Parts: sequence; C-alpha cells; structure tokens
Amino acid sequence: MKAIRMMSDTATVASISSGGSVSVAITALILSFRMFNSLERRIEVIERDLKDFFRTVADHDKRISKLEDKS
Repeated sequence: MKAIRMMSDTATVASISSGGSVSVAITALILSFRMFNSLERRIEVIERDLKDFFRTVADHDKRISKLEDKS
C-alpha cells in the first residue's frame, strides 16, 4: 500500500512540477513580449525626437548659410 501511495505522490508532484514549468514559461514569454513592445515604443519616440532634432539643425544651417551669404 505504501508503494502505491508513494507512486501516487510522486505522480502528483511530477504533474504539479510540469504544470508549474509550463506556467513559468508562458509567463516569461508574455513578459518578454511586453518588454519588446515597450522597447519598440521607446525606440519610436527616440526616432521621432531625432527627426525633429535633425530638422531643426538643418533649419539653423540654412539660416546660418543665408547670414554668411549676406556678409
């Protein structure tokens, strides 16, 4: 009877362990996906800011060129 009980307990622990492993893996995938989405949004914001910065630099460069031409 003890052998049957031990096998039953072992099977229960094994199924709980495998179920836990699956849930940990799924949680890791979800968090990883969310992290990449967050990172992608941050990169898009940086790209937008850089485009604005380069546009402003180009405008200033044109103004400086016009001032130099007048001199």
